[in-house]
Amino acid sequence: MPDEARVERVLQSLSPREKVGQLLLAYPQVGKENPVEVGGVLFVGGTLKKLDAAKERIRSSRERARIPPFFAVDIEGGSFNRLNRHPSLKDLPLARDMATLEDAEVEAWGVRVGKAMREVGLNMNLAPVFDVSPQGHMFRNGRAFSGDPEVVKRKATAFARGLAKAGVVSIGKHFPGYGDLDTDSDHEHAVADWDEARVRLEAAAFRAADRYLGGVMMSNIVYAKLGPGPAILEPALVSMAHESGWISVTDDVAIRALAEQIGAEREEVVRRAFLAGNDLILTTEPPDWSGGLDYFGILTKLAASDPKLAEHLDASVRRVLRLKDRMGLLDGL
Repeated sequence: MPDEARVERVLQSLSPREKVGQLLLAYPQVGKENPVEVGGVLFVGGTLKKLDAAKERIRSSRERARIPPFFAVDIEGGSFNRLNRHPSLKDLPLARDMATLEDAEVEAWGVRVGKAMREVGLNMNLAPVFDVSPQGHMFRNGRAFSGDPEVVKRKATAFARGLAKAGVVSIGKHFPGYGDLDTDSDHEHAVADWDEARVRLEAAAFRAADRYLGGVMMSNIVYAKLGPGPAILEPALVSMAHESGWISVTDDVAIRALAEQIGAEREEVVRRAFLAGNDLILTTEPPDWSGGLDYFGILTKLAASDPKLAEHLDASVRRVLRLKDRMGLLDGL
C-alpha cells in the first residue's frame, strides 16, 4: 500500500510544470546534462542496442531527476522484445507460444525478463498483452496469448506475477481489449461495435491480474457505443481503467494516425489525452527535441486555464506518485 501522507507531501511540493512532467512518459532527452523532469523515460529499439550505454543513460537520468522516473520498455516475447540483446532473453517465446507452457514456466519467464530489466535499470514493462483474440490482428501476429479468456487470464497473469517478483511494474495492454478485430489501430481507423457489457467482458481478462498490474495501456480502438473517439481519448473508458486503481497509459500520442482520426492537430491529441484522464501520456519524441511538440507548455497552459483542470492534474499526478511509492521510488523523499 502506498504511504498516502508521503504521496500528498511530494505532490504539494511540486510546481505546476513539475506536476505536468510526472504525466509524461517520453523518449530519452536529447540533452544529456539537463534536469530530467519527466515522470518516465521510454526505451525503444535503438536506445537499447548497447546495454552498457543504456545502463549509463538510466543512471545519469536518475541522478538528474528530482522524482525518480519510471524507466519503461516493451518486452512481450518473440520478436516483440526490446531487450533481445540481453543473453538471458534471446529465446523469450512469443505470447502465443508461451500459452502452451505451464503457468509456473510462464511466471519464470516473467521473473527472467524482470531480472534482465533490473540489471539495466529498467523498472516498468509495457506488457503483457491481455487481449482475448481468437482471430484478427492480435491473433495473427501472435501477441495475444489465446482466444480463450481463461487461458489469457492465467498466462498473462503468470507473466505479470513473475515481473512483480523481480521488482518490475507491469502495464497490461490494450485496455479494454482488442478482441478479434482485424485492423491494426496504429495505422488504420479501428472500430469495435461492442455494447458496454461486451467491453467489460473483454476487460475482465485484465481484472484477473489486478494485484500484479500497476496500470493498463489504453487501446487506440474506437468503441463506438461508448464514445466517438479512440479509447485513449474517451473519459468513460479511461475511468473504467481507474476503477481498479490502476494508472492509465496512452499508446504513442506522436503517431500521425491519431490526429488524422480525430481531424485535429497533434497538440489537440495531447490535450484530449489529458482531459480524458490519462495518467501517463506516452510519446516517442524526446521532451526537449526542438522538432517535437511542447508537451510541457501545452499541458501547463491547459491545467492553468481552469481550477477544475488543476484538480484534474493533481488527481492524475497522485495516481502516478502512488504507484511510484508502491515501487519504493519515493523512499527518502
